[in-house]
Amino acid sequence: MTDDGLVVRLHEPLARHTPHRTGGPCDAFVVAWTEAGLITALRDCRQADTKVMVLGAGTRTVFRDPAFPGVVLRLGGELAHLGEWAQAQQGPTLLQVGAGAPVPALVALAERWGWTGLEPFACTPGSLGAAVLFDDPWEPLVEAVGTIRRDKVVEAKLSTVRRRRSSVVVWVRLRLQAAEPAFVARRTAHHWLGGTPSPPGAWYEPPRRGSARAVLRSVQLPLVRLRRVAIPEEAPECLVNLGGGTAADLALLHRSAIDRVKSVRGLTLGSQLKWLGPRS
Repeated sequence: MTDDGLVVRLHEPLARHTPHRTGGPCDAFVVAWTEAGLITALRDCRQADTKVMVLGAGTRTVFRDPAFPGVVLRLGGELAHLGEWAQAQQGPTLLQVGAGAPVPALVALAERWGWTGLEPFACTPGSLGAAVLFDDPWEPLVEAVGTIRRDKVVEAKLSTVRRRRSSVVVWVRLRLQAAEPAFVARRTAHHWLGGTPSPPGAWYEPPRRGSARAVLRSVQLPLVRLRRVAIPEEAPECLVNLGGGTAADLALLHRSAIDRVKSVRGLTLGSQLKWLGPRS
């Protein structure tokens, strides 16, 4: 680790760091552990005119197999901490969380301490920074976010940050209400079992009626396998890499599942994943 809190690996295969285990080598894989390190990394990339992508947990993206040009940056250390909170005598709890913190861990923390408000995110995978930028229901809970502007961290409203497509979220301040832990646990379990807004890691947008899981089961897709990737029996709305599978394999199986649903049920399942990197 450098003195300013950076871990840098040159020509690092992204398959080692992404949940779908795909992706060729990037020019540099950088983990920022501190705000100062993050600012330094972004400034150096800007001055070198180098493309940089901030990667959360990677649950929304699949990297293609060829080399990925540029720097892939991930938040770690203090930028992924689960938070510092202040409990008011009357009123909400203010919880400041690192943008790299995983949402499932945050939901579990709220359940433990009896903070209500996060239960609807029981089925939200990935990091908090990506979730607040791309998932609509966060607005009522987010009091402010920390974002980088002119090489320093500034406080801003979430609506303002969302309008800037290149925003890098450093931390999120949440406003949560106190409740009995048992009450929070019941609500969390309700959302988890209901799979709302969608089951964890789903590759498909929910259909207008029913669930992607039920639709895929109805056309006998569970347990279908293509080389080293497969559609799991218990969660056919996901695709899994069995080890050694490629992004091309995943893309072909994903497209085949969508086509089968269309031909058998007459339904169009949209994809909710983002594919990144050169096509060939």
